[in-house]
Amino acid sequence: MFENIRYFVKSDVGLHRHNNEDHFSMVDPSCTGYDLEQLGVAFVIADGLGGHAAGEIASRMACEEVISSYYRDDLRFPDNADADKWKIRKLEQAIRSAHNKIIHAATEREEWRGMGTTLSALVLTEEKAFIGHVGDSRIYRHRSDEAERMTIDHTKNQAMVDRGQLLPGDGNCLGCGHILTQVLGGYDDLTDVFTRIEEVQRGDLFLLCTDGLHGLVADSEIQEILIKYSLPQTACDALVQAAIEKGGDDNITVMVIRM
Repeated sequence: MFENIRYFVKSDVGLHRHNNEDHFSMVDPSCTGYDLEQLGVAFVIADGLGGHAAGEIASRMACEEVISSYYRDDLRFPDNADADKWKIRKLEQAIRSAHNKIIHAATEREEWRGMGTTLSALVLTEEKAFIGHVGDSRIYRHRSDEAERMTIDHTKNQAMVDRGQLLPGDGNCLGCGHILTQVLGGYDDLTDVFTRIEEVQRGDLFLLCTDGLHGLVADSEIQEILIKYSLPQTACDALVQAAIEKGGDDNITVMVIRM
């Protein structure tokens, strides 16, 4: 199945930023040196935060560490274990490793103090999708002309929805819509890594994106674009253009993978 995966990624600085603090990484299905048959193919996207370009460092470090740590063989598959639980455990441990690496790096230079990043990771095998996520970047799955958000934002706004203080779709509470409650790095412990396992079907399309897209372009508009453009490259081009036309006030990174 891996030879049938098609993907494309596009990252744009936007109209009002001077540098791009987003980062992405993936393992090409044709790569050697990775146990793709057992561990699957990984795709990662991150949106850094922190002054003095520290956000760029945090997002790059997170993507690189998640890929490196997930494919390391220090967590062997135990006999008679649940293979799905083992893979999602490896993915969560890789994300926590990235968090710890950013925290440690931030102690080395004053201008890196407090740097952090969101991160969304997708691992695809022949039958399953494994998701690990922290922050407010997102993963969507498009299937049968319907797009479903596969991640839950770690934001103050989402926390209010979870507590019943705000209805989904009611808009952001004043001043708190983009306040993150969890990031990799930063000043707080990483208490919650969102994980999810889903079955995949031939023809599924996955979208990983930073909030430079979904913060401006509604889910319904994202769905329309994914219906209209079936090729990953044309879909990426159209998604970025939609965010630019809405103001492009943040870095925009989108990755589209078709099974």
